[in-house]
Amino acid sequence: MSNRARKRRRKRGEPTPTPSGPDRRLGFNRTHALLLGGGVVVAVAGFWVLSTGSISLAPALLVVAYLVLIPVGLALPAGNERKDPTS
Repeated sequence: MSNRARKRRRKRGEPTPTPSGPDRRLGFNRTHALLLGGGVVVAVAGFWVLSTGSISLAPALLVVAYLVLIPVGLALPAGNERKDPTS
């Protein structure tokens, strides 16, 4: 939507639509990537330990990966990141 169309909507009192596509930002930063990557690593380790025959450590690793690390990595709100002055 162009700036002109947005201004016309505001003048008429119409609600502006929720942005989608390239205008919508997800707020995915390094912390999110580390949590998701850690969740994948812990899940793979859990399946590997499960293949060796462990019935206590493997489920604990899988629970931590699937119910803690991966959901927190996806649902964590985006924080205020420092802007790089060189860019």
